[in-house]
Amino acid sequence: MKKISAYQVLDVIFPVALHYGIMLLTAMLTGNDLDAAAQTTLAALAAFPLLWRLYKKEPRSKGSYTFRSLWVLPFLGMAGNLLFSFLLRAIHLTEHFSNAFQEALFQSDLLIQVIGIGIFVPFVEEVIFRGLVYGKLRRRFSWWAAAAVSAGFFAFYHGNVIQIVYAFPMGLLLAWAYERWGCLLAPVLIHVGANLLGILETVRNA
Repeated sequence: MKKISAYQVLDVIFPVALHYGIMLLTAMLTGNDLDAAAQTTLAALAAFPLLWRLYKKEPRSKGSYTFRSLWVLPFLGMAGNLLFSFLLRAIHLTEHFSNAFQEALFQSDLLIQVIGIGIFVPFVEEVIFRGLVYGKLRRRFSWWAAAAVSAGFFAFYHGNVIQIVYAFPMGLLLAWAYERWGCLLAPVLIHVGANLLGILETVRNA
């Protein structure tokens, strides 16, 4: 395996740290004025220009795909959501660990949930974890290594055991889609499909 310098490690971590810092600052400035979904969406909006600028500087190979081949990806995200959620229930993880923050995201106004948590936040997260983190790792390591490390970052970034167990295999799926289609839109569509299904299930069960 190729060696990676301290600078390269920091280069991989920087987009994650940047977004996290903006999230903390947003929470501090808005306090109790905004709920979790609104804060998360606002932080994504604030971080997006910087993250997109970093992403545009990254060397990328053109993917060989047609837009017609992308239509199935939101449904793949929904299938992933159903499968990984089923596994969480099967191992009874939800009975032993809190998922309070994730649940708080789905208690906001429905429009904020759909536009923010369902569409825009997944797009920004894909810029970070697939466009930047995975992309930087993939230039030095094999697909499996880059996918596993980027999925690990993605999982632990969600901050609790339930989301870590759910997000790691989802992160592998998203990395595979980015590698397979060669465009950021592929993992974005999967991520959007998974999140929108989560919102729909919450509304249905309310």
